[in-house]
Amino acid sequence: MKARSFRFRIVVWSVLVSGAVLIAFSWVTWLALQQSRGVSLDESLAAFGFRHATKASKNVDTTRFESSMVENFGEDKAETRFLAFLTREDEVIYRSQHWPEDVALEGFPGSEVLLDPQPNIPAPPNRKGGERGKGGRRDRLVMEPRYYTKEANGKRFRFGVFANREVKLVVGADLSEISAEMQSLRQAFLVALPGALFLVALGAWLIARRAIRPVETLRRDMKQVSAAALDSRLEVTGAAEEFVGIVEQYNAMLERLERSFRQANRFSADASHELKTPLAIMRGTLEQGLKRCDDNPEALEVFSQLLEQSDRLGAILENLLLLSRADAGKLEISAERIDLTTMLETWLEDAGLLAEARDITIRSKVEPGIVIKGDPILLQQVAHNIFSNAVRYNEKGGLIACRLSKSDNGIEWSVANTGTPIAEEDRERIFERFERSGLSGEGVGLGLSIVKEIIVAHEGTVTVRENAEGMVEFRVGFVA
Repeated sequence: MKARSFRFRIVVWSVLVSGAVLIAFSWVTWLALQQSRGVSLDESLAAFGFRHATKASKNVDTTRFESSMVENFGEDKAETRFLAFLTREDEVIYRSQHWPEDVALEGFPGSEVLLDPQPNIPAPPNRKGGERGKGGRRDRLVMEPRYYTKEANGKRFRFGVFANREVKLVVGADLSEISAEMQSLRQAFLVALPGALFLVALGAWLIARRAIRPVETLRRDMKQVSAAALDSRLEVTGAAEEFVGIVEQYNAMLERLERSFRQANRFSADASHELKTPLAIMRGTLEQGLKRCDDNPEALEVFSQLLEQSDRLGAILENLLLLSRADAGKLEISAERIDLTTMLETWLEDAGLLAEARDITIRSKVEPGIVIKGDPILLQQVAHNIFSNAVRYNEKGGLIACRLSKSDNGIEWSVANTGTPIAEEDRERIFERFERSGLSGEGVGLGLSIVKEIIVAHEGTVTVRENAEGMVEFRVGFVA
């Protein structure tokens, strides 16, 4: 499963957190605004209700209330405001023309508790433009107001009941206006939310990109470090404070790795060189002993086996030296022009000698005139190792199929053999040193490692797979 990028996670979490905050903030704001509008409406109803309840009686003149509502609430809201005068026994004295028909007048009980203090309602001017005196009007004590919200015919209404000892004044308002306003606000938020989240995501992406830029630089520099360039170090100058410690630890790790790697390469090279001399002396001694024991068959067999093992030991030392040079980046190859077709035909003849002893058939399909640049000696070693494996791990009377072709993608050389298949999980491991997973027989597990190092030095690739015929196939690719 492919891991998601750190930037993607930052963007997702930023959008989720910001979205939750925006939704919560908008919801609280919406509720607060709705409550504020409700309080404002109640205050407007109270201002109108107290003004008329303080001077209303059963003989009140109701003809002026319609114009008074226009005066108090404005012409644009007068049609959504309505009132009714009732006696304390709920007998209707007056009901305005805009009163909702589906709302009954019986469901508005008034309070019995007198307000203390009474609302301070300024006296209206007299006809001559002056203020009435204390004896010019008769104020009535009003009760504690009551507020009700009722639903009728799919609409919601808000009512305020203002009573004195004689009558009740019921003032109402249609809440459709507030509901429409709150609905418009909610729709506006829903429309703006995706855009806001998009801006949050874009901002989070840009911030995350800028924040992890030092990590990208560190990754790019790390990618350039190889076994041939372990002496390179990352620059600490200009790095962010949070990454200075990481860079310093990485450089310290490279230093330890370089020191260990050089010691290992030096040991491998020195050991191989040091062993060459005693091995050469041993081989010379064995050859002399072999010449002197012609009349002793048992001694002759012993010296022959020892000489064979010394040759094998010499080959192992040469392989270790080659791998040591490859690890140190000092595996030098000559760039000679090689007729790969002709060379492969020669390799097939040599492989035929190995295969004949086990009655193995070799089938080849080689395109003519394929030329590459490379080192013939090293490529000869590659061919020897691949064909040796194809014979060694084949079944008796089996088959080896060799193919060489050229296309626009490059040059491809493959060698397939019958025998025990290699498990898929072992196909990469067989190129590791001293690894013979899925194989059996003699050897120390260096042959395929050498093949890979030589092919990589020629800027090629080598893989192993199971072909369509169920054979184990080694495929080598070169750039054309």
